[in-house]
Amino acid sequence: MKGAPLPPLGRSNTALVLHDMQNDFIKASLSKPEMQAVVKRTKALIDLAHKLPIPVIYTRVESDPTMTFPKERAPYLSRATPPLCVKGTLGAEVIDELKPGSGDYIVTKVRSSAFHETRLETLLRVKGAWILIVAGGLTNWGVEWLARDAKSRDIVTVALRDCTYSATAEAQDASLANIDDFLGYVMDSGQVMETLSKPG
Repeated sequence: MKGAPLPPLGRSNTALVLHDMQNDFIKASLSKPEMQAVVKRTKALIDLAHKLPIPVIYTRVESDPTMTFPKERAPYLSRATPPLCVKGTLGAEVIDELKPGSGDYIVTKVRSSAFHETRLETLLRVKGAWILIVAGGLTNWGVEWLARDAKSRDIVTVALRDCTYSATAEAQDASLANIDDFLGYVMDSGQVMETLSKPG
């Protein structure tokens, strides 16, 4: 948050969260240089997290036919037609370039929030992590939602300016400004990697 001291990123209190890096969301845009750069920087972060080590947590949203919106409310709550990231489909899987490793954690959600009725909060408590370094997207949807829910749980979010994305530059800038002003922090991946790489 602007005007506040930077969070004490460290190996004992920090986790890396890869937010919804799934085929249905970004596979089509992987041919674009800007998305390739996001993926490359994110992969470098994952490699560093494994080396340190700090927990690496993947969130995955699934459209589960058994967990749809109540019929009378669905027209007002659902936007995706056809639904994205349907349970059991390739579209719901993490992109090949960033596949979870055997020691990584996967948090599956049926709503936008990574905290809503998932095991994320318990996992963070068990791991002693109260600072979340967040990559992925959409920044102006799930990432900002994550930051809001994290703050209400006294958990600090560090959104990575160069490892997150939105549908438009305007949406990206506005959401990062919201996070930086009120919800958490916005940093570059290089700055975070340098801090975490320091001994101690």
